[in-house]
Amino acid sequence: MKPITVAFILSIALHLLAFYTLKEKKLQEYSDKPSTSKEISKSQVHFVKLQRKAPVQKNVQKKFKTPVIKKLPTKPVKPKKLKSYKKVKKVVKTAKRKVIKKPAKNIQRKPIEKVEATPNYQKMNPTKLQKRTLDEFLAAPVLDMQLLDEVTQSYLKLYGEEYNSFTKVQKVYLQNNLKNIGRITQKYLSMPRIAVQLNLRGRHMNIVEFILHPNGDISRLKITSPSGYSFFDKETLETIEIAYKDYPRPKDPTKIKIYVNYILY
Repeated sequence: MKPITVAFILSIALHLLAFYTLKEKKLQEYSDKPSTSKEISKSQVHFVKLQRKAPVQKNVQKKFKTPVIKKLPTKPVKPKKLKSYKKVKKVVKTAKRKVIKKPAKNIQRKPIEKVEATPNYQKMNPTKLQKRTLDEFLAAPVLDMQLLDEVTQSYLKLYGEEYNSFTKVQKVYLQNNLKNIGRITQKYLSMPRIAVQLNLRGRHMNIVEFILHPNGDISRLKITSPSGYSFFDKETLETIEIAYKDYPRPKDPTKIKIYVNYILY
C-alpha cells in the first residue's frame, strides 16, 4: 500500500478514539450529578455500542512457495541425418568405333656399329687450346680500310700514318674492338652541369689516347685534341678511368685513340 492511504487510515482511527473518550467523560459527569428522581431503576441503564477500530493494513507480502519441479530423465536425442543429394551425371552414350586390327609388320633391326671414343685433348691440355686460339687470331686477315664500317674507319683515321707501324696482332685488335671501346665510353659519359647552365648547345668533341695492356690496365692517358672547354676534357678523362675495366683486353699492349662527343640540344 501507498504511505498516503496508511496515513489516512491512522487519522480516522485517532479521531474515533478521541470521540469515544469525550463521550465517556460526559457519561461519568452525568452519573455523578444528583438525580431529581427518587429511585433509578436498572432499566434506565444506557448501553453504549463500541465501534471496532479499523484494522490497520500492513504491508504483508505473502510468501509463495515456489513449486519444486522434478526433472525426469530424458533420453539423448540423436541428431537427424541430413539427406545427401548425389549429383547425377548425365551419361552421353557415344557410338563405339570399330577397331580394325592391322597385321604386325616384321621389323628387322640394323646392327649397331661400335665406335671407339677418342679422348678430347683440348680439355685435358688448356695450354694447347690457348696456343690454338692465338694461332687462329694471328691467322685472321687484316681487312682493307674500305671494307670496315664507317665508325671504325673514323676511329682509325685518328692514327694517321702511325697505324702502319702497328703489328698484325694490334691491327686486328683495333679493327675488331675500336667501335666497342667507343660505345662503352659513351655509355659511362655524363653531361657536365656547367655546360647545361651555360646552354652550350650543339656538338663538342675531344680526342683522347691511352695504352691498353693485356691485364686490363691503362697508362699514358691524355687529351690530344681538346674540345675548347676544360670541363669537357676533365669529364672525358674521369670517364675513361671508370670505363676501362669493361674494355676488351688485347694480346699485346696497344695504343687506343678515340674521340668523345658531347651533344647538347
